[in-house]
Amino acid sequence: MKTKKRSVVEWAMHYRQVIILITCCLMAFGVYGLSEMKKNEFPDFTIRQGVVAAVYPGATAAEMEEQVAKPLENYIFSYKEVKKAKTHSTCKDGMVIIQVQLNDDLNNKDEFWSKFKHGVGQFKSELPQGVLAVQVMDDFGDTSALLVTMESGDKTYRELNTYMDGLKDRLRRIESVGRLNTYGMQQEQISIYLDSDRLSHYGINDQTLAITLFTKGFTTTAGRIKTDDYISPVYIAKSLNTLRDVQEMIVYSDPMGNTVRLKDIARVVKEYPVPESVITNNGKKCLLLSVEMKKDKNIVRMGNEVKEVLAEYEKTLPSDVQLFKITDQSKVVNDSVITFLKELLIAVIAVIIVVMLLMPFRVAMVAASTIPVTIFISLGLFYAFGIELNTVTLAALIVTLGMIVDNSIVIIDSYLEKISEGMSRWHASIESATHFFKSIFSATLAISITFFPFLFTMTGMTHDFLMSFPWATTLILMISLLVAELLVPFLQFYFIRKPVKSEFPEGGKKKFSFLDSLQTGYNWLLDKCFAYPRITIGLGVLSVVVGIVLVGSLPQKLMPTAERDQFAVEIYMPTGTAVEKTTQVADSLEHILRQDSRVLSVASFKGTSSPRFQNSYAPQMGGSNFAQFIVNTTGVDATLELLDEYTPRYSGYFPEAVVRFKQLGYSEAVNPVEVRISGDSLSVLKNEADRIVEILRTMPELELVRTNFNEPLAATRIELDEDESIRLGITNASLETALAMRYGSGFPVATAWEGDYDINIVLKSTKADSARYQDLGDERIAASGGLATVPLRQIAKIVPVWNDGQIVRRNGIRTITVMAEVGREINVMNATAKVQEKLSGLSLPEGVTLTYGGELEENEEQMPNIMAGLCIAVVIIFFILLWHFKRISTAVMMLMCLTLCLFGTAVGILIQGVDFGVTCVLGIVSLMGILVRNGIIMIDYAEELRNNERMTAHQAIYHSAQRRMRPIFLTSAAASMGVIPMILGGSGLWMPMGTVIFYGTLITMVFILTVMPVCYWLMMSGTTRKRSRSAKLELE
Repeated sequence: MKTKKRSVVEWAMHYRQVIILITCCLMAFGVYGLSEMKKNEFPDFTIRQGVVAAVYPGATAAEMEEQVAKPLENYIFSYKEVKKAKTHSTCKDGMVIIQVQLNDDLNNKDEFWSKFKHGVGQFKSELPQGVLAVQVMDDFGDTSALLVTMESGDKTYRELNTYMDGLKDRLRRIESVGRLNTYGMQQEQISIYLDSDRLSHYGINDQTLAITLFTKGFTTTAGRIKTDDYISPVYIAKSLNTLRDVQEMIVYSDPMGNTVRLKDIARVVKEYPVPESVITNNGKKCLLLSVEMKKDKNIVRMGNEVKEVLAEYEKTLPSDVQLFKITDQSKVVNDSVITFLKELLIAVIAVIIVVMLLMPFRVAMVAASTIPVTIFISLGLFYAFGIELNTVTLAALIVTLGMIVDNSIVIIDSYLEKISEGMSRWHASIESATHFFKSIFSATLAISITFFPFLFTMTGMTHDFLMSFPWATTLILMISLLVAELLVPFLQFYFIRKPVKSEFPEGGKKKFSFLDSLQTGYNWLLDKCFAYPRITIGLGVLSVVVGIVLVGSLPQKLMPTAERDQFAVEIYMPTGTAVEKTTQVADSLEHILRQDSRVLSVASFKGTSSPRFQNSYAPQMGGSNFAQFIVNTTGVDATLELLDEYTPRYSGYFPEAVVRFKQLGYSEAVNPVEVRISGDSLSVLKNEADRIVEILRTMPELELVRTNFNEPLAATRIELDEDESIRLGITNASLETALAMRYGSGFPVATAWEGDYDINIVLKSTKADSARYQDLGDERIAASGGLATVPLRQIAKIVPVWNDGQIVRRNGIRTITVMAEVGREINVMNATAKVQEKLSGLSLPEGVTLTYGGELEENEEQMPNIMAGLCIAVVIIFFILLWHFKRISTAVMMLMCLTLCLFGTAVGILIQGVDFGVTCVLGIVSLMGILVRNGIIMIDYAEELRNNERMTAHQAIYHSAQRRMRPIFLTSAAASMGVIPMILGGSGLWMPMGTVIFYGTLITMVFILTVMPVCYWLMMSGTTRKRSRSAKLELE
């Protein structure tokens, strides 16, 4: 006799000890994985940006554009990996900076940058000879894990640097620590202040003196002594090692033995030069250490190890040297993970409470027990598969909480029904799990697999952000499916021994039951829906139309602002402003900020920018007219209060300064609102930009309206008299060198070494930092090979001029960008729409084009990709439904019902007042999956009644809706309760997603239980009549 083959569920029931053992082991592994797995705030983003900088001393911004920027752009654009539309060049006096953006689909950026660097190095030879350097910075996108200052009021920079070297030596021993970069170092130099009168007295030429010093400090091979047996190198001892060596150097001697030493004709001192940039923390001078983490390391663990090293090392430092953490990404990550874990715990408790309130205690405990089992097994598999714990994967855990318990509720509900009909508990357990396997598998597949299309349609940082969400969701839901099919059958068999019956006390009055009351009310509503099918369908269609209209009118914001206990401040002064004046403004604002008790610290960067301390906040291009703060506050609420108070008060408080208070966020847009005008003629572009600025400044929604061309730069042009200069033996090069030594910050001529500490030797004029325009004409220039000098006015014409301070090119075309900020409470997309409306009637000259950047550009790039992913998800759901039902009409009907979720989505977003962004779309996909799950549960039972009981479509769907109302309500309640912590947390990133799922699930449930049964009845009634006619013909 052939034995019946056991099903997987029956096998799991027979070998329940094995299942329980495996479950316990996997849960224990999950507990271990939770402590050991890699943690991060967000997934690792690939910053596909780099910088090419070229230096060409003496060239104006216009010359930099024509001679350097254009050839470089042409070469850069020859690489297919470069995204031309977002690559832009900034031409300044003597420098061009090209920010290179790579294509979003480029994965191996390191390989590209290696090839690119080699190519640019070779291309440099095709640029003008005066171009000193072309440097490619491919680490522009690297983010610091920690920014630590070493500050002191008494120690010199050299002493601080020595202490900093000791700290770096200790930090390098930590395995996860990557690059360590020091910023803010001021290097000592030996300055030689030349006295022009003394030089003339001795007939010494400053250029000759520079050559002498250069040869004294130059090091090369001195040959070797070679014998038959041995080779011995020869070294020349350096002449310039100390300040005294430089002072005592002989610069002139005559045949009589008289000598002139350098100290006789110049003031020679060791000093810190006037800095071009300064970093301070809370007003104290400091050095800044940027600590980066190696790839695929645990940032929380690294942060703890770094903190231990800092604490130990600080004990060895003098009392007046302190260490201070400006930014600590490990703390941000740890706080974020802890917050999410708390929300996860609250969500678990909320779901368990809901299940226990709506179901008998034993039944509820069996269903709720699957939540911790699934979560811990999932965490263990996260660790095994290398999926890090971040806010995205934790959000996947929270979103799927209600879905985790859904499968169990459906199986338990079926089990209770079967034992109430007299089936044995053993067979009821096996039958309930086996019978519903296809239904819950299809529903689980519809929820999980539909997130994957976004990985193919999304690009750039948004793609990187979403990368782990589909994998995490699929893993969690498939684990919950296995738990429901293999573990729940035994648990319900063991703990639920009797069917649930209505309880009557001695008085005979039935005990109140919420579900019974709900069932009674639903039965009445269902009768009305079937009595008035047209009205029911009409209301459903109306809800879809209203939902589409509302969703289309919702305020959009692709990526929200971040909740941080810090913010940034950017200060822009007019072009050409000395760093001393910029420092005065920055120090004044810093003093104001530090008086506020809500401000913990202010790190100030004057003349430079901070390293990248947050993925989406790119470093600014520094300069003498720029300053930046990193302001740490007492908390997130304090940050928002300070931004609201200080932005309107101090944005235009300082004359000539533009002060931008920047709330950190996740958007890649540099400015919220950007209007770009492109063309060939700078004068025409400036006129049009001025017109647009005037228009935008009339709009109350906008603040800090400005352009990126900056103010003109006051300069001096010296036009040589060719005949006179040639007669006196003065060339352009000799004149440039002479003026550079006297009017520059110093002319490096040699280097002295004190161990591993290098000290530049610099020739300077007493006029270097205090010259006036009038001094130029009287400047004595060496002539006739240095035998005589003549005033500059004799050989040249000195002309004051105004040059373009900055010329910006985008996609190889001159482009002026008009930028503006918006208030925190104003939606950027709505403000940009008003800008577009204002500028729609603007007539532009021929050859001038107007485009929009900012967050609008980001939205226009990504929203079509998001919508494409959503459409593909709908198509996938259709094929899953087609595979499940084997009938096109049913699959199409279910697909049409997916639109019922739009009304609940829109209502929820409007009630909570959030913006429609990328996480809202994830919520809609989750909502569609929940709708499909509940629809499959209902229609499957109706199909069973039609096929087995020979019911009509009306009878089948009517009874199915009544019978499946409870599990649908329970699963919907569990799913909505699970995301309440997301809403209460108020996160700009995850609150919209929680809002969509919470309101959407509850509102859409009503449509599933009313509109969907009527749709099924109307669609299938024709099939039932056709079946009846066929049966009648067969009987005849």
